[in-house]
Amino acid sequence: MTFFNPKEDVLDIELTQFGKELLSRGEFKPSHYLFFDDDVLYNIAAGGPSSEDQNTAIDRIQNETPKLRTQGNYKELTEKLSTGIPQNTRENNFSVINALGTSDLASDKFPRFDVRMYGENGPPIKNSVPYMTSSYGTIKIPQNDIDVSFKTAVSLEGQPSVINEDPNLSSTVQEDGTYISVEPKIVLMQLLEDYATYDKENFDIEVFMKEEETIAGADGIQIPVWTPLKFKKEVESVVDGILVDPVPEECIELDPTFVEYYFDIFVDSEIASESRAEMEDLNAQSLYNSQDSSGDADSSAGMAGIYDQVVVDPACPPDDCPEN
Repeated sequence: MTFFNPKEDVLDIELTQFGKELLSRGEFKPSHYLFFDDDVLYNIAAGGPSSEDQNTAIDRIQNETPKLRTQGNYKELTEKLSTGIPQNTRENNFSVINALGTSDLASDKFPRFDVRMYGENGPPIKNSVPYMTSSYGTIKIPQNDIDVSFKTAVSLEGQPSVINEDPNLSSTVQEDGTYISVEPKIVLMQLLEDYATYDKENFDIEVFMKEEETIAGADGIQIPVWTPLKFKKEVESVVDGILVDPVPEECIELDPTFVEYYFDIFVDSEIASESRAEMEDLNAQSLYNSQDSSGDADSSAGMAGIYDQVVVDPACPPDDCPEN
């Protein structure tokens, strides 16, 4: 770690070990950037018994505060990166945090999340804290715990099940004609960000698989490891600002690295209209959909109610798709 020389240095760009690995494979494709102010002390009183006026603070921050060069490595130098392994939890989630965000210019309040659960017999939020703790540190990411319990029963082929089963979730039939039937459980959630600029796409959804990893030589101590899952690639209708002809969705075999291997996620107008109606205080900002004057959402037309059954992917007919 060294300091910037303000007389010679203007901008410093440093690749992480993971970035260097992607660059060596020709897979390094930066798409966006973030700004941070972790090294800025805006209120000098927070650092001890002292005070200053606003004009003095500007000069102190811009001209008198030493700046550290970019840190590109967050692990032991002897620790090699395994080819093909996703970026580890420590480097990805705890190296550069607290990025600067945006807020509504018409409001003097900090942005906040508003999470509400809906649906008949839907799972409630069990516990909620405004931060996440780990052996790497504490970061301000709200944690909402939700327990979802599925009802199962042993059923006999050709006989009605004692539960409202979904054939897509049931197990294979055994030699004696029995199988495990599963009744689907739906999590219907409304997520809003108050006091922030409202855009067409305010959220990015990421899904992780939580596993436990044993630390070598630490008497069996285990730490959580979050492995990111990937979504099926969506067919883009607009490329480089140009509307292109529709292309059939590629039929791929879902394996445990895909989100859709475990469950389906529907957002906004993808959610069936009868389910959206259950959100009594739903307004134009809480659900971005493309509706005409009749109130029919174009992308949800013909979609089955999510309380009735799990929707089968129309891009992969049963006869054409590989078996899971």
